[in-house]
Amino acid sequence: MNSAATRATARKQLRLFYDALCSWDVCQRDFIEDIEVLLRMLLQLSNSHQPTVWHPSILPLFPDLPAKFQSATLRTSEQRLGMIKSTADKMSKWVGLMFDAAHWLTEHAAAFSVEKESLAETRSPFVCGSVERYAEAAVGASNLCRDIVGMRSGQIGKVQDMLDSLKGESDVVLPPNTFENNTQVVNIMLWRELPGTLDRSLLGPENSNDGNNGTSGVSTLTLAELKDLLLNNEHVDKEYI
Repeated sequence: MNSAATRATARKQLRLFYDALCSWDVCQRDFIEDIEVLLRMLLQLSNSHQPTVWHPSILPLFPDLPAKFQSATLRTSEQRLGMIKSTADKMSKWVGLMFDAAHWLTEHAAAFSVEKESLAETRSPFVCGSVERYAEAAVGASNLCRDIVGMRSGQIGKVQDMLDSLKGESDVVLPPNTFENNTQVVNIMLWRELPGTLDRSLLGPENSNDGNNGTSGVSTLTLAELKDLLLNNEHVDKEYI
């Protein structure tokens, strides 16, 4: 039944969704920052075997310095990768909460679209947009965030394998050109950006490119646009902004 309590719950669920999405976005920024730090470490490892990196007067005095530097940097890289794993776990948690709210909105959207005798019974509990539209966008956003976490989590294992392959039981200088032609460094750069992913339409993969140059008349909505829509609507409480 489309009661006042149901309408209030719908507003609460959308606020919960928005809160989880914002928390996911904070983790996303932390994730990217940690990837950038890890990438710098790997590039330092890549350059550390070159004699020109070290002052000419240092290596004769400390011939094992490159090996010790590489060993220490590998350990630090693993610690940073552990932070990345932890952030990915947090992102998965927020995605779960997003899906919970999205599923509630989806299950109850019909209650607000069925024809009723009273207009008050059918009007949306939101200032702008129908429950059905928000439910569809929320499911799309949840799917997108889940896919992003999945892609990055898969890459975490590959980076861990790469670090494991570079480790030894003792301090050993990495062979020259260790990182040349290493696709993992390139993958990490793509891993950081995920080009085009955040611009994907939340209203279905076919909506943004249907073969008719986007002239099908179907609306598209990106993740950033959904956040702006939620932010600018009166049903989002100030404490969530």
